Amino acid sequence: MQAELQRWLSHDGAQFFKTLGLRPGDRVLDFGCGDGVYSIPASQVVGKDGVVYALDRDRFSLKSLTEKAMHMGIRNIVTLRCLDDLKNSLNGHSLDEALFFDVIHSYYFTARERTQLLTSVSPMVKKNGLVSIFPRHMEDHEISTMSDTLFQLGFVFEKEQQSNLMHDGTHIYGTTMNFRKNAGMSDAKNKTL
Repeated sequence: MQAELQRWLSHDGAQFFKTLGLRPGDRVLDFGCGDGVYSIPASQVVGKDGVVYALDRDRFSLKSLTEKAMHMGIRNIVTLRCLDDLKNSLNGHSLDEALFFDVIHSYYFTARERTQLLTSVSPMVKKNGLVSIFPRHMEDHEISTMSDTLFQLGFVFEKEQQSNLMHDGTHIYGTTMNFRKNAGMSDAKNKTL
């Protein structure tokens, strides 16, 4: 298991994010980042000119992520505990991507809370920005409702991407759902939905 995780953190994760469309200089939110299994490889792709905002309410997970990043010489991860911290950290900038990987399922969020979360994050994503969701542990009706919410917020479904991902330190084969923010949707309209 440890070898799989190391391979993911050193190579496979970065390859996944390049395929997803992350680029050098991007600003990325990893919501519910845990100890960084996705934040670390995303930070490698966005490079020194990019930023990964790793948000998690568990301070022990954030401490573990910070220690791993320091050990690996990574300096472009900003750890945060809430969305207000993200708004302040963005300092007028927008997100290029927002990642919700294995985190917005019903173990952690009610349907209403999930809608509120997506509604709160949506204005922070730039036009043509990406919301990518790994809907592990989500029922079909939850996925459908989430997709409808994103559509109402001005996102269009772009593609599903099947690939190797990480879950609890082990490679699994999973599908991410990717939604692109419609360039014609104004942020003012977005905020009123």
